[in-house]
Amino acid sequence: MTSTTNSTTSSGGGSESSNETTPLESSSSSSSTSSTASASVPNNIELEYNKISKDRNGWQRLYQEIRERCEREANEKHFCTSESEKSHNRCLNRYRDVNPYDHSRIILHRGSVDYINANLVKMGRAERKYILTQGPLVGTIGHFWLMVWEQKSRAILMLNKLMEKKQPKCHLYWPERKGPENALKLNEVKLTVEFLHWTEYKNFCVRWFKLTDLQSNQSRNIIQFHYTTWPDFGVPSSPVAFLYFLKEVRASGALDPNEGPAVVHCSAGIGRSGTFCLVDCCLVLVDKEGVNNVSVQDVLYELRRYRMGLIQTADQLYFSYQAIIEGIKLLKDQNFMNYNEVVYNSVEDHCQQNDEYNLDETPPPLPPRTHSLLPMAGSGADGSLRLNLMGNNSQNKPLPKIPASVSFNDDLYAPDNDKTNKDALNNFINSERNTDATNMTHRPLPPLPRENSLDRVHESDSDENEYDEDDRNDENDNEDHIVAEAEANENGTATKHNHSKSLENENKDQDSKKLNGVESTDPVSPDNELRRRKRAERQANIEQKVNEIKRKQRENEENKQTAKKRRSIITYITAGVVVGVICVYVYSKWA
Repeated sequence: MTSTTNSTTSSGGGSESSNETTPLESSSSSSSTSSTASASVPNNIELEYNKISKDRNGWQRLYQEIRERCEREANEKHFCTSESEKSHNRCLNRYRDVNPYDHSRIILHRGSVDYINANLVKMGRAERKYILTQGPLVGTIGHFWLMVWEQKSRAILMLNKLMEKKQPKCHLYWPERKGPENALKLNEVKLTVEFLHWTEYKNFCVRWFKLTDLQSNQSRNIIQFHYTTWPDFGVPSSPVAFLYFLKEVRASGALDPNEGPAVVHCSAGIGRSGTFCLVDCCLVLVDKEGVNNVSVQDVLYELRRYRMGLIQTADQLYFSYQAIIEGIKLLKDQNFMNYNEVVYNSVEDHCQQNDEYNLDETPPPLPPRTHSLLPMAGSGADGSLRLNLMGNNSQNKPLPKIPASVSFNDDLYAPDNDKTNKDALNNFINSERNTDATNMTHRPLPPLPRENSLDRVHESDSDENEYDEDDRNDENDNEDHIVAEAEANENGTATKHNHSKSLENENKDQDSKKLNGVESTDPVSPDNELRRRKRAERQANIEQKVNEIKRKQRENEENKQTAKKRRSIITYITAGVVVGVICVYVYSKWA
């Protein structure tokens, strides 16, 4: 499940994004208005935010300064990652340049492996503890749940989708169906995970699991908060949506000091995970110490001492400031705190949830990576999961670099009062998409077709023109593809394979129509008859071109063989002449 926004910049709290507003959005606007009226002087965080925003490259410059300072401090204090670099632990890392510090890494106490790519991140002033980790691999699912059990964690905060832009970001580490008979059995670590129930909201999903230790027969309920609209290297659709997610997590008690540290993960466990921890810690410190006594940068420096690279982009740093400023207002607003978001889906049949695992919505353009990252491939499992400790000799291959967008660099950090600010545009786009999705959800199902109206799908009246155009384009593409393959393949076997494969697919389509009770007789429509004739003519032309190419290939092959024979004969004659001349010369010398 993964990224869904079309924004190319950090989203903010633009209030002019749509004519229609939800109760949550109206709460945000009313809170902002009342806060502005009551506070004539902005707080220190707002002053710092406005100062950085005045410079077009201010956020990028600040992010670079934070990164360089943290690298210097890590070198001075000798923060090492030797455990993650050991040969038997490398296969347990999703990315080769995201490694846990040794002084704060989580140590597993059961089984033959004590390593997992996770760090205990603490903020003593805020009384907060988190476990930041990567998205589990196939071979580390058992390690992940063992860490949850041993650290007495009550909640898991998942901030990414399983698949994002057709790339795996996290392996499915929970059972897909409910009930003890479908429980996930982790024999290597003596644990089982049972899926209890789930509830889906607009921007996130909440799942409940039962984690059982087979050695002690003790069980514990685990809550998973899965934020489903946060793109990789990007930011949520708005600070308000993110703050509501944070409010629900806090309300569950998962972040309380007397509970075990909450497990927070995204793909690498540093970008989106670091953004969440930074915003939460800053808002806690604002409540405890006052808004003018909190430095966002100092909090980030403190968090980065436990896990490297928290906050991956300047965009995420920009959004963190926005969320903190909005959170100072909204978390004191009773309308916001009392608002309950509408439940989108709370079905009992978990089979319907399987569709979300295949979602692959296009994320916004991403900023360039400064370090190459390596996704680790894992081996499959039968029945029960087996830990892939050696990684099957996986190769370390960096991901391709992503080009930077010119518009991203030009418009990312425009001031808030600028009407061209991308915040308002992003909120407008998101609201329109959400409105369309809501309308599509509540539409009634179409009536079943009558028996005499059954026809082939591609010749229906409603889609006839569209299909005809698409079919024409597809056939042109297929024609070019077949001709190109025939030219590239001298023996023509690839062309025969494609042609036979297309005929086989046509036969399968006809068989499937008969099985579904749909007759494969040709319609009597003149338009349909004309289209079939055109398709037949195009197919005949393709076959004619292929045969012509084959004939030319045979002629070329014969010409090559003839030329080769001629060259051989000439070579033999030349060699004979040379030998004869040498013999005559030798004979004349001896005579």
